[in-house]
Amino acid sequence: MAGVSRALVTLWGKRHSDFPRPGDDDRFALADVLRWLESRQAPARTRDTSARADTYADRVRLNLAAAAAVEPPGLQLPGDGRTAQADNLTLRLTLIFLGTRNPQARAELDRLIPPDLSALGARWLLTQIAAAAARTARQDGVRPEIFAALQRLAPERVSQVRGIMARCAGLGAADVQAVADEYETALPSGSFLTPRAVAALLAEALMDGTAESIYDPYLRGGELLAAAAAAAPDKVSLHGRGAQPAALSLSGVTLLARGETADLRDAEQGFPPAVTHILANPPFGGDSWIDQLPDTEWRPFPAPPARSAFRWLLHCLQRLRDGGRIAIIMPPTAATSANTRERGIRRHLIDYSMVEAVIALPSGLYAGRHIATSIWIVRHPPGSDQPILFVDATHARTPDDRPISLDEARHTDILRAWRSFLIDRDARRPHPGSERFSVAIPKTDIRTDICSLNPAEYVRRRIEPPSAGRHDTRTGLHQLYQRSFDCQLSADEATALLSEPSGARMVDIGDVCAVKTGYPYSRLPAKDRSDEGVPILLPRHLRDGRIVADDPPYAPHHLAAGLVTYEVRTGDVLCVRTGALTPPALARRADDGRLVSTNLLRLRVHDTDVLDPYLLYAYLRMVTQTKMTTFARPTATAYIAAAHIAQTKIPLPPPHQQQAIAAALRALDDEVAAARALAVEATSARDAIIRKLF
Repeated sequence: MAGVSRALVTLWGKRHSDFPRPGDDDRFALADVLRWLESRQAPARTRDTSARADTYADRVRLNLAAAAAVEPPGLQLPGDGRTAQADNLTLRLTLIFLGTRNPQARAELDRLIPPDLSALGARWLLTQIAAAAARTARQDGVRPEIFAALQRLAPERVSQVRGIMARCAGLGAADVQAVADEYETALPSGSFLTPRAVAALLAEALMDGTAESIYDPYLRGGELLAAAAAAAPDKVSLHGRGAQPAALSLSGVTLLARGETADLRDAEQGFPPAVTHILANPPFGGDSWIDQLPDTEWRPFPAPPARSAFRWLLHCLQRLRDGGRIAIIMPPTAATSANTRERGIRRHLIDYSMVEAVIALPSGLYAGRHIATSIWIVRHPPGSDQPILFVDATHARTPDDRPISLDEARHTDILRAWRSFLIDRDARRPHPGSERFSVAIPKTDIRTDICSLNPAEYVRRRIEPPSAGRHDTRTGLHQLYQRSFDCQLSADEATALLSEPSGARMVDIGDVCAVKTGYPYSRLPAKDRSDEGVPILLPRHLRDGRIVADDPPYAPHHLAAGLVTYEVRTGDVLCVRTGALTPPALARRADDGRLVSTNLLRLRVHDTDVLDPYLLYAYLRMVTQTKMTTFARPTATAYIAAAHIAQTKIPLPPPHQQQAIAAALRALDDEVAAARALAVEATSARDAIIRKLF
């Protein structure tokens, strides 16, 4: 590696008493040799003119770097299966943090020479990265606990770590958000970050020209403070409190990597000074430091019950300056709880016009969690009667039956409703709201029996007065009648183009499809299911030809990793294997990655140019209640074997006729869907007119 002869090494050993000695295995320790060679200048005539190699030690490093190839970027280091994904993200965040806060230390890491190139050297290099990051964090007053996660990684060779380092070499503050987004799905059960869309909504709704200081009473990863700093028109001071050292550490490192400094305190330290604005996503239903506060802490409000969400809300009010404003995530139960003390707190908040808005969010926004949440915007008493804005953003759904997320359009709708409400309120004019989405309710109209702050009770029951000469409750039906008529015409035209299939042949389904049963029960018993992870599809999720996976059980990620062969892909057809033989369903893109349970069969077309999946789905739907019932084994519960389905004959027309047939079948399904939608809305219009009449 040094480019010298064996004779010269022997000569050095004889002339210099401090020359390193080999160990029992006749091998020299690389670190010892490098220290000694550091003072030995290489002859100028032997130096590489294309690289700086003044000493023999420099020459060794250059040759080692050439020998230790960097593996392609994008790889994940192996580690503890439960935390490997999160630990890899921590490594990436650590390298970005060093690159932004201590570029010199980051450059020195690239020049380090591990003791060997195997797993030992890789772990040694991770230790050096963690140590450099810890020193840098302490200099900025941030706890270093997060870097301990690097010790759980188990790379097999130095080149793997070098690959990650190379990948992160060009990353900076602008890339921290991408890492934070991935943390949402990587963190272990029980800990999660506020999704970027929710954090941005909280910050953009709250930040205005009066923002000077921000407080987060329950730090997760610093995402709320980062969002507030990004949305504030001017520089603001950031304050946070956390009960977990890892959360404090992650928050501090994340903020520093973004270029933001913050006053972060643990539960043992005092509270920060009063602030102008507060963003909060506290835990609900679990023990925390806030439950240790005495009941006298909440005056003049009634003392909230233990583990109540109102403890966090009232704490935020106490940390707020006069004229300040809070945006806090609250559970839906907080709006309607029958608990006497919680109802009393709501009454106090309403009577003093402290609640400005309640925004109900879609469920499923949090990775792996189908929980519903809402945003409450609260301020110190303004001293005058003010209406409350209710926004119901929960009821709309996407075409594939997934709950709608806070995409850009939904985000914009909520902010527009909030800002237009403020403009109308400040101008002292009535706020019209938006049909089926938002409404401003005077506090005198709030239900006095339970003081409900549930948006659904106010937004959905509102009926606008009809326009002059028009019955507005039926106006919307015109478009549905027109769509139903258009779908009828399309179905007529599509079916008219059909002719008797020519050249169709009968084939076994098993010849053109892979028929596979769901995962064996022994691989994932019911007791091992969880409330998060990969959704599991059950027979009850097959409805009207679609997969409607509402409230499914979940396979934990570490178990789901071994069940990938039972995942669903777009175009798969699912059939019931045991139980009531309901019609099959066709998987859509939104269903990709879900797991097929024991009680289902999955049919996957080998070649979609040979058989259109829609044709397969329609054919199986036709024979479900006839032919398939003959396959059901005579047991207490109907049971169909995969082999029976595979042996079922299906007509296989030529590809061009398959396309025409599939188009007709889709048109017929659209006709049915349009007719159902019309029936639902016509029923709703009838009921609305009855309410008006009475």
